[in-house]
Order: sequence, then C-alpha cells, then structure tokens
Amino acid sequence: MTEGVLGIIGCPMLEDNLVWSLRGDSDEKDIAIVDTGHEGSLRDKLDVHSIPYRVVDEDDALSGRYVPSEGSFNLLVYMLDLGLHSVPEELRSKVEDVAVRMQPYVDAIGFYLGTCGTYHWDIPEWCEGRGMKPSEMFRDRDGNPCDDCVGANIGGGPKYLEMQKRYTGYLYMFPAMVANNDAFMRANNKEAEESMKHMTPEMMEVLGIEPGPDGYMRWLLSLGHYQHMLKLDNGIGDVGHYDEGLEKLRERNRLDIVVAEPGWATTQPTEDLYAKCKSLLDSAHRSG
Repeated sequence: MTEGVLGIIGCPMLEDNLVWSLRGDSDEKDIAIVDTGHEGSLRDKLDVHSIPYRVVDEDDALSGRYVPSEGSFNLLVYMLDLGLHSVPEELRSKVEDVAVRMQPYVDAIGFYLGTCGTYHWDIPEWCEGRGMKPSEMFRDRDGNPCDDCVGANIGGGPKYLEMQKRYTGYLYMFPAMVANNDAFMRANNKEAEESMKHMTPEMMEVLGIEPGPDGYMRWLLSLGHYQHMLKLDNGIGDVGHYDEGLEKLRERNRLDIVVAEPGWATTQPTEDLYAKCKSLLDSAHRSG
C-alpha cells in the first residue's frame, strides 16, 4: 500500500478529476482538506460519494501542526480561488508560494492545474530546479504540460489544436465548466463588466447589448464569433446533471449544443497524473 503524504494544489475546475481518481483507488486514505474558502464544492462531491475526509485550518496545514496518519496514504489538499486563472501571473505566484510553504510537510505534490496562460510553465520542472520535493501535473502522451482544464480532459496541446481547427467558433464544455460557468465567465470578464456599469441604456442599444448580465454575455460571445457549445464527455464529473446544465446555458447564451465526435475526450492525463503521484510517494518511501 502507498504510504506518505501527497500534497495536492488544485483548481476547482479540475477537482472532478481528483474525485474521479480517488473513487477508483481502493487504497485506504487519510484525506485532509485545507480550509482555504475555495474547497466547498470539493467537500460536497466527497460527501456525495461517501469519501471520508477531515478539514484542517490553513495555518495549521502549512505550519507543521497538520499531523498525517503514520504508515498510511495521506493527501493534503489545497484548493485555489477559481478566479486566479484570469490573472496568470497571480495564479503562478500563488501556486509557487503554496508549493514552497507545503514542502516540509509532504513527500510529493500533484498539481491539478493547467498552465492557464502562463506559457512554458512546467510547474514540476520549476520545483525540481529549486531542489523541492518531486511533483507532477497533467501532461499529454508526449509528456508536455496540458494548457488548461479543457486540455486536461481531451489529452493536451496537439489534440487541442486539432480540436480548435475542427470546432472553430465553439465554447468547449464539460461538466465542471457547466457547473462553474458563471464564476468562470465573471473572472474572465471583470474589466468588461465594470465598463458595462458606466453604459447608458442608449449606449447599450446602439451596441446591440440586451439588458441584464445574460444579454451582456451574449454580446461578448458574439464579439468572439461563438455560435455553438461543444459537449465533451470523458465520464468525469457530474454527468447526471450535465445535460440539464447545458440546456440552461443554451437558453441563456442562445448557442446551439453540438456533441463532440467520439475520441475527443479522454481520461489519459487524469489517470497518468494520479498514478505518477502515487509512484512518487512509493519512490520516496523506498529511498527513505
């Protein structure tokens, strides 16, 4: 059985991938969720699937007062603010800071993140260059970091480029994107929403913006030439409410739903990341 402490630093958009792996792993685990204020949905999903966990204070988790179970497989999970992805330099700074602070209390780290606009940011490579504990992130079959949450669910960069050519003018959707749509869009369009507050009804009419936040979002989507939503499904996430959520978004955004052809979505980066993280703990345990 795997032993040691695996640190997890993750984005809420990819927490379904972690839950999916935890559900498929029969090893007993002591899961500690750090109270960051951004872990609520992860806790809900663990509760739904009857996966036990405990909650630890952030100061305790990153100051030595967190006590893992000796001789067991421990996970110390730190969830980030979803809004950080809209400011890549802040995301990078936060992730690197948490990784440094977590070092004394873990044996390895799994980054449930994409590069999210911080191009050429291979987080494990950054950690290795500073003599930190071994770590891993989502990668494609060639070992390249996945760009973002979409890339992590379709298999990475080259496939992402193929999909953008095949499905141009589409919003790429998967269960977590549907569930977090409003928060994700707000984070991406903070400046635009602030500008809207200063628009008069006459200005909005001239620009063709319908009243309300949905009207404004439809206008932004039209500027980006989006016409469809592409439904991707690799079996990860709340697939039971996926269609219902997509239909509500279709009504709000007025975009047609198109089901992706078989073969686009995959669990490969998710399977590989979790397996590599456990192997890193096994290696650390043998060398220790």
